[in-house]
Amino acid sequence: MARLDPVDPDEVPAEKRSLLETASDAAGSDDHSLSGGRLNVYRTLAHNLALLEGFRDYLSTLWHQSGLTPHERELVILTTAARTDSAYEWHQHVRIALDEGVPVEDILAVSRGRHDALEANHSVLVEYVEQFVEGTVDDTTHAQLTDHYSDEVVLGIGALAGNYLGLARVLEALEVEPESPFVGWDLENL
Repeated sequence: MARLDPVDPDEVPAEKRSLLETASDAAGSDDHSLSGGRLNVYRTLAHNLALLEGFRDYLSTLWHQSGLTPHERELVILTTAARTDSAYEWHQHVRIALDEGVPVEDILAVSRGRHDALEANHSVLVEYVEQFVEGTVDDTTHAQLTDHYSDEVVLGIGALAGNYLGLARVLEALEVEPESPFVGWDLENL
């Protein structure tokens, strides 16, 4: 049970309610299956509207300016979710990843720690993020990452993973629950 009840949208000033919309809804797009609902993560962060607004702006920048493709972005987020045991973020981003065309096999490779089953650039990306989450990025993995990604993108990878690492800890501390039954680490409830 959540430690902070998600804020009722009717309690949010009308001019700020758009902060509660999914990224798809806010963009006026139907690109993701997350459209058409208010997520508990945003409703929980709505306890501090200034924080929610800044978070949404920063998150949008990370999503669109990190230099990653949507497929790579979702691998970073899913890897962070898997390594932090963030069921909430895993649950949300499995759906987004599928919408972005990430194959089920790639998602399962992430959940099972089998980055070697991915394409070379995705394999090193996932390995790097695994080490990043653990705080143990070694010189070899960093060098391998820079063989595939520019310095600008490496910074984007770290910022994206760091954002979701922090968010995973907030969600865990507040026991924020998914809006629907958990999809499962092996996608057994997909």
